[in-house]
Amino acid sequence: MTRRRPAGPAWLWAATVLLAATALSSAWLIIQAERKLSTLVLGGLGVSFSTRIWSAPFPLKDGAAGEAERLVERLDRLGYHRTRNPPVKGEYRWEPPELAVYLRGHRIPGSEQNEGFYVLRRSGEQTWGVFDGLGGTVPEIRLEPELVVELAGEKSERREPAPWEQIPQTLKDAVVATEDKRFWTHHGLDPRAMARAVLANLTRRELQGASTITQQLSKNLFLSPRRTLSRKLAEAGLALYLELRLDKQRILTLYLNHIYLGQDGPASVMGVRSAARHYFSKEVADLTLPESALIAGVIRGPGVYNPFQDPSAAKARRDHVLRRMREENMISRMEHDAAVDEPLQLTRGVSPEDRRDSAYYSAEVVRQLLPRYGDSLYRHGLSIHTAMDPLLQNLARRTLSESKNQAALAVVDPRDGSVLALTGGRSFSESQFNRATQALRQPGSAFKPFVYAAALKMGLTPATILRDKPKTWPGAGAGWSPANYEGVYLGTTTMRTALARSLNAATLDLAERVGLARTQETARACGITSPMRDDLGLALGANEVGLLELVAAYQPFAHAGVRPAPRLVTAVVDSDGAVLEAPPPEVTIALDPATAFLTNSLLESVTREGTARSLRALGVEFPSAGKTGTTNDGRDAWFVGYTSSLLAGVWVGDDRNRALKLTGAKDALPLWAAFMKEAVADRPGEPFLRPENVLEVVVCPESGMVARSGCPKKTSELFLAGTEPRSDCALHRGGLVGWLQRMLGKSEKR
Repeated sequence: MTRRRPAGPAWLWAATVLLAATALSSAWLIIQAERKLSTLVLGGLGVSFSTRIWSAPFPLKDGAAGEAERLVERLDRLGYHRTRNPPVKGEYRWEPPELAVYLRGHRIPGSEQNEGFYVLRRSGEQTWGVFDGLGGTVPEIRLEPELVVELAGEKSERREPAPWEQIPQTLKDAVVATEDKRFWTHHGLDPRAMARAVLANLTRRELQGASTITQQLSKNLFLSPRRTLSRKLAEAGLALYLELRLDKQRILTLYLNHIYLGQDGPASVMGVRSAARHYFSKEVADLTLPESALIAGVIRGPGVYNPFQDPSAAKARRDHVLRRMREENMISRMEHDAAVDEPLQLTRGVSPEDRRDSAYYSAEVVRQLLPRYGDSLYRHGLSIHTAMDPLLQNLARRTLSESKNQAALAVVDPRDGSVLALTGGRSFSESQFNRATQALRQPGSAFKPFVYAAALKMGLTPATILRDKPKTWPGAGAGWSPANYEGVYLGTTTMRTALARSLNAATLDLAERVGLARTQETARACGITSPMRDDLGLALGANEVGLLELVAAYQPFAHAGVRPAPRLVTAVVDSDGAVLEAPPPEVTIALDPATAFLTNSLLESVTREGTARSLRALGVEFPSAGKTGTTNDGRDAWFVGYTSSLLAGVWVGDDRNRALKLTGAKDALPLWAAFMKEAVADRPGEPFLRPENVLEVVVCPESGMVARSGCPKKTSELFLAGTEPRSDCALHRGGLVGWLQRMLGKSEKR
């Protein structure tokens, strides 16, 4: 039996199947394209924008001290261009003693600065006078925040929205002139360009592009970059669909915000706004004609025409774009010639290498915010504003890189709790574990100030006499017999000397008088949140704390008893400019001002004549206060020290908690000194103001009573009013009797 052939020719069936498959494929592509377009917001700019983490603005007050080199460095990092001419927006001129700058201005939660011209003039006292363009005094200017890092998500794409109104006409014209000169008249496809490309493909036997801007956008939004015939057909179909779906202005806006324009370290620079910041450190709206032409020229080959790597190729390509603009009558002959004569003026600002300084800080910011924002932290174009000072962060990273052992450093402004710098290790590339916030270690004697502050609160004084003798406390086996460093005991001593020399025996004598409950209460009030021991080991720092936790708990000593909560994040703003959070600083009163001042005075003795007295030999000439700390077998070394405007703590140790024979004075103190010598350059501290109810009395350090003529030693001591000694020294007498008494005492000692 013969099988009947289907009616009609075979080619008709094949064509029908092909058309059906094409229709289905086209329908699927259009559905996917419509779904993609439906997610594009912000006036057609798209939702996949990288989140940016910013430093704090830097304020400069009229009359403030500071080094000129540091201020110039800040401007350079922000991408300001140095000029010898009167500066325009984004430029500065430094001709000592005068620095003229045209600030870009900014407006963020908690900080605002108008754009404009300002003059900063150095005085003989090395302070700054701040003036406006008319010569009037200005109380303060603020440099804008520095971009610290971008959270570009899984694809590592840096993209920032730029609406049509913010993109300069010169940039729009430059792109159209070089990429698609008939963009405004065709309907997605350019038949003349396609015919030219087909002829080239036939003669050269290779695919040559004839893509319009609309086709390029179709590829970028919906398709893979593979150069195949099927992809080109899909690209053409989607281009026609886009032209029906969107107007020309929206298409060009999308294109300018999605085009790939270079690489900045691991992040892809996507869109013209990111490119303006990457190549010129300025907003896209401020681009000049030659800068617009350079960005337009980069589109053809971001690797080939990278101006940082090959300036000559980039300039040649830029000049080609300018020539095309002139041929299309988009610019005049005079504009063309002036732009061609303009040299490349690139301003890279902060390099990817420099941004590695902030790795530990940025990682901690993400760790704090991730529970609240989830994955949207990486892809919704958030602006995260922090308290970071990028110069101090850079300095912190450089300081720790010199440490032979593992180390961490935390820096806080004791006046408002701003965490200015945070470095959790010698190298983030080696270890991402943040030892400043995630590690808990014993602080040793760095915990002692809380014992002494508790004693001052209960009415004891810096002149109170303590027993400094060996003692064994009941415990397992032979009991607990903590010793002074190197086994040296003074017999009796004052509270001031006991803390200055970090005498364990005297501190334990004091801790017994104070009691554990008062010590724990004072430490908690100052900011210690970690669990605390219920035995005398607490007084010697046998409990575990974090570095940032301990540093922040010293704030009341430096700031009249006030404890601001330490904070890294100051505000979070969404891509529309809406403020999602901007909490004010949390402030509590930990100590009364007099107790804080007296504790601070004791800590000043540590740096003057105590365990940290080597600071002067290390080059620290400014007044400071602080405390060293060392744990058993030298496993941990600490120093937490401060001025009235800058508080920093250093930890040195080993991740495996090995006995390294470290000491706070030998291993942590030099790192603190190296950091602070530079850090105070534009953050000088003011003298600590003594409260009116703190009195100064000359006492005998052997008795703690008012000194008399027969006392062999006399010292000025501070007291809270009402606690000062009122009786003369009973150990020494004046005149002949006192002389005989002293001589007999010397004979007995011999």
